Amino acid sequence: MAQMQDEQRGGAPLMAEGKSQAEVKLILYHWTHSFSSQKVRLVIAEKALKCEEHDVSLPLSEHNEPWFMRLNSTGEVPVLIHGENIICEATQIIDYLEQTFLDGQIGNTESELRKLAEENPDLQEAYIAKQKRLKSKLLDHDNVKYLKKILDELEKVLDQVETELQRRNEETPEEGRQPWLCGEAFTLADVSLAVTLHRLKFLGFARRNWGNGKRPNLETYYERVLKRKTFNKVLGHVNNILISAVLPTALRVARKRAPKVLGTTLVVGVLAGMGYFVFTLFRKRLGSMILALRPRRNYF
Repeated sequence: MAQMQDEQRGGAPLMAEGKSQAEVKLILYHWTHSFSSQKVRLVIAEKALKCEEHDVSLPLSEHNEPWFMRLNSTGEVPVLIHGENIICEATQIIDYLEQTFLDGQIGNTESELRKLAEENPDLQEAYIAKQKRLKSKLLDHDNVKYLKKILDELEKVLDQVETELQRRNEETPEEGRQPWLCGEAFTLADVSLAVTLHRLKFLGFARRNWGNGKRPNLETYYERVLKRKTFNKVLGHVNNILISAVLPTALRVARKRAPKVLGTTLVVGVLAGMGYFVFTLFRKRLGSMILALRPRRNYF
């Protein structure tokens, strides 16, 4: 981390003379378990871009350290550096990657609307207005607070997704040709949905929302997502999330603050155990709250 701080004191790296945008190194500062960071990392993997990644630990408040605040005054991850460009906020980073690296474009409805507006001047105002409405909806759905707010409406949202997936399957009835959310191509809409479903799985909502045949299309969709090499590379197996979240932080704490007499191994074990206990307690309480909120059937 000290090396990264020394690098950042000199400012962002300059665009190498004679190099194209695609040849300049990408540097991403993120936290492995940040929802926004996961989306950006998945897009980078899907586009097969080489990127130097640095994990900024939120539990250790590394995002509040001076070197990071100089990159992003809001102190939020992710942050992308590309030559002289410093891009903050996940949506802007994804847009930048799509516009800068044209090979392997994932594609999204917003860029398609922009292209249609340029090709059809008589409908330009209508396309631009639709683009603005779409971007507003996407920003809402990318907001973690918004996601918490609509948790009670999750059933309705997933019903809509299930219906859309069913419609896509009916449009492509050929065996072996299973579509993604917006068609045959894996798009930015799939990036957002895949990361969201993985987070729901981690929190224990999978069985409640798509298990036991409740939403078969959604269940099949998530199983296909798990088989993508890029997804496994970035997010990994859901059972490993807790270990990969606790152990790196524990090791950093041990290196920085642990008394030598206790030994690093003991501190790591204690922190990992505490983390697992807190996580288990959180899941149990969350499950109890959900059961308590469910409407009880009246048999009389």
